[in-house]
Amino acid sequence: MSNDRRWTKSIASFVPFLNFLLLIHCFIPSHSLTTGTTTAPPATTSSSRTASSWTIPKNVKFGKLSNLEFLPIQDDDGTNMKDETTTALGLEESQRIKVATAAIGLNFADVFTVLGLYKAANLVRTGNNGKDTSNSGGGILDPFVPGIEFAGVVLEANGDFTKGDRVFGFTRFGAYSDIVSTRPEFIRKIPNKWSFEQGAAFLVNALTAWHGLVNVGGMPDLLSKHRKKNDNGNQKDIYVVVVHSASGGVGLWASEIAARRGAVVVGVVGSEEKKDTFMKRVGTLCNGDAAQCIVRSNNARDFDRDLAEACQKARHLSQRSSGGGVSSTAAQQQQSLPFFSTCLQTAEAGYGADLVMECYGGKYFAPSMEVINPGGSLSTYGATTYNDSGLGEGIPFVSLILNYIRRPRVDPGELTGRNIRVGGFNLIFLTENIDLLVTSLDGCVQCLCRNDEDDDDSIHDFDEMMEQVNPPLVGSVFPFRVVDGVGGGGAVDALKALRSGNTVGKVVLDNNDNPALC
Repeated sequence: MSNDRRWTKSIASFVPFLNFLLLIHCFIPSHSLTTGTTTAPPATTSSSRTASSWTIPKNVKFGKLSNLEFLPIQDDDGTNMKDETTTALGLEESQRIKVATAAIGLNFADVFTVLGLYKAANLVRTGNNGKDTSNSGGGILDPFVPGIEFAGVVLEANGDFTKGDRVFGFTRFGAYSDIVSTRPEFIRKIPNKWSFEQGAAFLVNALTAWHGLVNVGGMPDLLSKHRKKNDNGNQKDIYVVVVHSASGGVGLWASEIAARRGAVVVGVVGSEEKKDTFMKRVGTLCNGDAAQCIVRSNNARDFDRDLAEACQKARHLSQRSSGGGVSSTAAQQQQSLPFFSTCLQTAEAGYGADLVMECYGGKYFAPSMEVINPGGSLSTYGATTYNDSGLGEGIPFVSLILNYIRRPRVDPGELTGRNIRVGGFNLIFLTENIDLLVTSLDGCVQCLCRNDEDDDDSIHDFDEMMEQVNPPLVGSVFPFRVVDGVGGGGAVDALKALRSGNTVGKVVLDNNDNPALC
């Protein structure tokens, strides 16, 4: 090969990376458009009694959490900024449900949205013109209200809902607001025993868990299968599910759903405190003492070993306590089984995981995929290792570049050779598939409301089923309303806490003093 051809090939290999550098350059935060020097006019700070929302103001780029400002609602109809769901799907104003929010649930997607790393939000800011130019200065940027989850009170009767109904709901952005307008299919009544904060902590996390486990991961309902065989669920299959971030909002629901469908759960958490949270909520739901939880090591090799050991231990303990017990000889044989020191060896021997709910990415992705048994699957719904809260409140460019270079790569040959599946998703997909969303929510709640004695899997009244669901864990509550809160407080502080990775359960904004509730 000539030197010229060799040089050309070397340059070509760097093109994808150069494109990535150009992409993240577009996200450099600024309060002025890059096409000129005009700065957005100063916004009017909201008072405590004015209907308000946490907003990225007009022509202010995504890129920093402190770009959120607490401002009066400016839309003519007094609701949050245009809801992409209702406008894109052609829903008339009279068909929407208006809700005065009493609590708003935070999700990690909100962090990526405000940082400008969420494509669907970028398209909303430029009027859904199909071009993502929200941070490139290529046009006018509409005001933007983040948030996809809320609980509150219905303001106007519509369909099955009457004025004053306590509801929780989902919206495709716009939830960080005193008043939300969304589709009726996206809201449900809050159980009588739940608070508004608990109502705002359920829908998105539980649906994400169900969709990842069942729709994407293909997890079977093992308990129903055995009931149909009339063995009262005693002859249980040993099905191991690994759940990343198992003490978080999604992780706790994923662990509970998996356990209630007959799986043994191996949780992965970030601290001993979070391990205690997981075991108190999930440990008693699994077969015997088989549930396992490991604290995630920063060293990839140690994580590989710890995960392999936890999966083997979960399977061995579950075998000992299933099927009405086993003989002491069999138990001794199981205790003397060889220990496999890596995830890949564990899976090849059939002692790994059957399904992994993965959200870390980075150096944790490879061991998580290697621990999957033949026929198993991995569902990934995020990459929190791309978030480095230690480098300020904006986009961590240095770590972002390094993580991009070291990003996981999936080899199709490995998938076919090992007979495993890998699937990715985000919940926004369900807003465009209403039937799947409704079916998934029904299935999720039916699973969560049943107990071990239930033998009837038919669909019951949704509200009645919700009354039997254990309320979600609300780990942190922040005030929604902040007077003179430009650049801090309220939603900004809550997002910083969520981004830190130190929270457990759900982070919620308390808006019980919303003037629209009066």
